[in-house]
Amino acid sequence: MAFKEIIGQDLAIKILRKSLKENKISQTYLFVGPEGVGKKLTAISLVQALNCKVEPFEGCGECETCLSIKKLNHPDLFYLQPDGMWYKIQQIKDMRREAYLKPYVSNYKVFILDDAHQLRNEGANALLKILEEPPEYTIFILIAYRPELLLPTIISRSQIINFSYLNEEEVRKIIEDKVPEDRIDILISLSQGSVGKALYWNEEENWNKRIELFKYLTLLKKEKLYSPFEVVDFLVEEKDNEKIINYLELVLFWWRDIFFWKLLQKEDFITQKDFSIEIARKSQEYSLEDLKIFFGMTQDAIRNIRNNANLTLTIENLFLRVGMKG
Repeated sequence: MAFKEIIGQDLAIKILRKSLKENKISQTYLFVGPEGVGKKLTAISLVQALNCKVEPFEGCGECETCLSIKKLNHPDLFYLQPDGMWYKIQQIKDMRREAYLKPYVSNYKVFILDDAHQLRNEGANALLKILEEPPEYTIFILIAYRPELLLPTIISRSQIINFSYLNEEEVRKIIEDKVPEDRIDILISLSQGSVGKALYWNEEENWNKRIELFKYLTLLKKEKLYSPFEVVDFLVEEKDNEKIINYLELVLFWWRDIFFWKLLQKEDFITQKDFSIEIARKSQEYSLEDLKIFFGMTQDAIRNIRNNANLTLTIENLFLRVGMKG
């Protein structure tokens, strides 16, 4: 991986290239943007650009140094992730201790903190201490898709690099040799501009879960009061809010496709084409007004779950109301 291989983040790469060539490297970067759009790859490419002797300030992506950085085993690169749901305070203390030691083979020691928004207050305050007065040879790259969870004082000490959603052609270019051809159009729709999301749904377990969820949704009928509870049971067994939110985003696609089929009667406007027969049939069961309401209710459920509402009650409320309309 090198800057030239990053697709769809031209502005972010332009800013980083400029800072390297002008020797105006920040000691703390905050890479902000949606999941799965290239933030981590860009962070690794920045480390390559800092260290590559073949293509200085750019990174060739192929020399021994670039390859060791790509594999995250370069002695002056430290990649951190949350230990479980959150970073542990000990992770940050260990990182701080390492940061005060001089680089082993390079001019800089680089610390990449992925999902930096998953720092609790104690860990965030421990991080802040070193960001306030970092050793001159250190660079910190914080990666976050929910920067609002970071301490404002951390944000204020960082150079913010914004990352955007990718367009469909950019997603296609990145995933076309990584996924089955018969899935690619569906995965591009599911990606919502995020390669990470497309590859997530391509994993066999997740692809099969998607099919199972849509089968449950086809069974929602007023005369079958048990069917809403089947959907609820299917969802809450995950016990993982982020996974459940991913499933509810699939439900949004379901309502959207039924709406457009009912409105236009054309498969061209259907994103989940492997369920087009079921979508056409379900369009006879709901009015356009029903579908608008269901879409809004599902968005509300996602928002409530993100705000730590009771998971089971939120999902039950959604699908019982939908089931009564079927």
